[in-house]
Amino acid sequence: MQNISFQPAEITVQAGTTVKWSNQDSVSHTTTSDDDVWDSDGISPGEEFTFTLDEPGTYTYFCRFHPQMQATVIVEG
Repeated sequence: MQNISFQPAEITVQAGTTVKWSNQDSVSHTTTSDDDVWDSDGISPGEEFTFTLDEPGTYTYFCRFHPQMQATVIVEG
């Protein structure tokens, strides 16, 4: 998370991968999946959130504080 955006905006990982979001911005953010699979709550500047994605699929997510921040994780089996 940097400059009020998720970078990169799309990643592809294998099932079972733990994804880490690092807040390198000057304000707090969340990473919240559109389908309620995960919700980080607030991630302060300099903090991180990790989540393991076990099921293949396409997961879209956003920041609850900045809804224009949107991104996708594609999980392959």
